[in-house]
Amino acid sequence: MSMNRWRWAAPVAVLSMGLLAACGNGDDPAPADAESSGPAEPVTIEYWSGLQGTDVLVDEWNAANPDIQVSLSTSDGSWGEQFAKLMAAQQAGDAPCMMLMPYDYIPSLLVADALIPVTEAVAEYESDYLESTWELVNYAGETYGVPSGSGPMAMYYRADKFAELGIEVPTTWAEFEEAARTVTQKAPGTYLIGLGGDSHTDFVSLVGQKSSPWFEIADDSWQVNVTNPDSEDVAEFWQGLRDEGLLNTTNRWDPTFYNDLSEGRQLAVVGGAWQAPLLAANVSGGAGEWAIAPLPNWTEGEVASSTNGGGAQLALKGCEHPAEAMKFANWLTTDMDAILSLKSFPAMKTDKMTTPDDVKAFFGGAEVNQELSNYAQTMRPWRYSPTWTEGMTLLGDSMAAFKDGTGTLSDLLAALQAQQVESMEAKGISVTEP
Repeated sequence: MSMNRWRWAAPVAVLSMGLLAACGNGDDPAPADAESSGPAEPVTIEYWSGLQGTDVLVDEWNAANPDIQVSLSTSDGSWGEQFAKLMAAQQAGDAPCMMLMPYDYIPSLLVADALIPVTEAVAEYESDYLESTWELVNYAGETYGVPSGSGPMAMYYRADKFAELGIEVPTTWAEFEEAARTVTQKAPGTYLIGLGGDSHTDFVSLVGQKSSPWFEIADDSWQVNVTNPDSEDVAEFWQGLRDEGLLNTTNRWDPTFYNDLSEGRQLAVVGGAWQAPLLAANVSGGAGEWAIAPLPNWTEGEVASSTNGGGAQLALKGCEHPAEAMKFANWLTTDMDAILSLKSFPAMKTDKMTTPDDVKAFFGGAEVNQELSNYAQTMRPWRYSPTWTEGMTLLGDSMAAFKDGTGTLSDLLAALQAQQVESMEAKGISVTEP
């Protein structure tokens, strides 16, 4: 399915039959939308963000925009903890006007009646952003913020080790499988790639490169299709690598992960754009020998990436100045220096990107960010469900079972399909299965 032709088409009636109203309390009604005109007098925008360095950017904005002042509060902890903090603030009537949250939390925030549409206020900004990221802030004909970051998937690899082992950079997953087999045969104890027990978001992104979105809205109902044939194909592929002993199952967020890369026990990483600076900062082995390549594809000649990470600046229920908040949000997400200073990767359209010197040196002088920007143009669309936060727990447990051999990735898909249907129906949301 072509990214440029895929559109999120759904009747606005869906909002009234469950997406927004299922868990809403009806208090403090927000305006239906925001006007894009400037403020009649100076206003203050309460803003929550957990990204380090945001305070410097807020100071810069405030100095240049006396009519729209931003008051920043740091939102610490994991995204799950920040979500819980926001829900508590909403209940207490103490939520900010705007907050940065990952894309996968947006449907859950909609179900919790925590967001307000800003469709008219941000219409002029749509052309600033990649279509694939703009879709992620749009549900049932309404827009709830602006994209803040993206995470195009790529393959990072040790070019010197590939040369030593006579491995060509794989362009298809079939070639990738052969490369993985060659590595273990020629260098026992060494792996081409890993997929650990905490790599559930990576697995979802790998599926997203081949599969249509698991969740769509049609005929006033959420369609749930996690176990579609394309998803099963991806699950079987990675299960096959694990069963043959071709995968390093070190957990992605264990300290030993970087040790494996530094000491040459794993020669490649498949991950989002955020992975590049983390590799440069944490991998000591092979500095200058690492390289970047597009994801292998399922069909020879095809070029497609998928998204891994990223979030949006969202307008929250109770915000008195959503148009002004979105003006700040657009500046924050389309100023390249601002984006890179936050260690984020842009969700906006751009023809040219620079790469920080340390990252560039680690990758042998390559303009890694420009490469990633090119891959971002090929990201396939994706969607999350209104009970995705609950599904994440099951995904984590299922990936742990995949690692220790007590479960398979096909089991994961089946369990997630059942759990998502059950959790949505429990909230009174209409669900359709294939």
